[in-house]
Amino acid sequence: MNPRERIMAALTWGWPDYVPWAVKPNHLPRGTWERVLRNMGLGLTIEQSVYRIEMHGVEVLERRAGNHVERTYRTPVGEVSEVVRINLPSEAGERGGSWKVKGLIDRPEDYDVLLYIIDHMVVKPDYEDFHVIDEELGVDGVVLTNVGYSPFMKLLVEYMGFRKLVVELNRRPGKVEEVLQALHRKTLEACRIVADSPARLVLVGDNIDENLVNPRFFEKYCLPYYREYTRILHSKGKVVGSHMDGRLRNLAELIAESGFDFIHGFTPPPTGNLSIRDARRLWDRDIAIWVNIPETLFYEEPEVIERSVRSFLRESAPGDGFMLGITETVPPWRRRIGYETVMRTVLKHGRLPVKL
Repeated sequence: MNPRERIMAALTWGWPDYVPWAVKPNHLPRGTWERVLRNMGLGLTIEQSVYRIEMHGVEVLERRAGNHVERTYRTPVGEVSEVVRINLPSEAGERGGSWKVKGLIDRPEDYDVLLYIIDHMVVKPDYEDFHVIDEELGVDGVVLTNVGYSPFMKLLVEYMGFRKLVVELNRRPGKVEEVLQALHRKTLEACRIVADSPARLVLVGDNIDENLVNPRFFEKYCLPYYREYTRILHSKGKVVGSHMDGRLRNLAELIAESGFDFIHGFTPPPTGNLSIRDARRLWDRDIAIWVNIPETLFYEEPEVIERSVRSFLRESAPGDGFMLGITETVPPWRRRIGYETVMRTVLKHGRLPVKL
């Protein structure tokens, strides 16, 4: 089988010859050893949007001061601003070089401005680049698309931050709910465009961690939205997952009700707190697992990496509905030895049915 066939088989409960092992292009700089690994079976996973968002009636101004950029959004009903820290180390391209340090919501009147901005967003299909990238990648991997963050996580990650969101949920729950519903309407528009797109694999956000989104928040602010989005996407034959790379033990039973076909970025202990074995038991054959091999593991010696990967494979037995990947920052100076160790371990122990 080729990498594309393996990955699709894993995420749809088929029977790949080996457990797939795949990485994103920014985790795999071009070169000789990259070619060797790909010839051994390492796959590529590329994310490409299939829609674009235009903002009408909004003027965007930027002011740079040292390593910070203040971005101001001016509208007929007022203005809001955010601050982004730039020029952060990118770890040889492993991650982005910026980080948002101040969200858009500071004052009660900021809600009306944010609502204006959201309501004046126009979501449009943009399929051409996906077609090109998918054709160029061919059988060497898969191209996914992303609906984007669910409304609650968009508020948390992009507009408010965790602390501000928790405070506002207590002080102004009605305003927060109003913004959530406005975001939901736009997400539904994006969801329908994604459903009609050429993409087969779709992600819905979402960087879930139980320490940020506890079971009460998850059940109220995430689960109903996930169910609605997955219904729309499933109606057009999409295979739908969500990026949940945090601690999930106390959310696992609720995740089982989400409608997702796979969990992307699933991080096992000790970084996460839900084992592969327990996730398999709770989710059975309803949800496939796309493991994120924890970043910390790549600081270890090859024998420790091999032992851990063997443990992941053992817990996944017989190995269907399961694949290995990386969604974190791999230390560049440890990439080669780490990737080669994972690849050799998969070839040695990852043939289905896995017997360890």
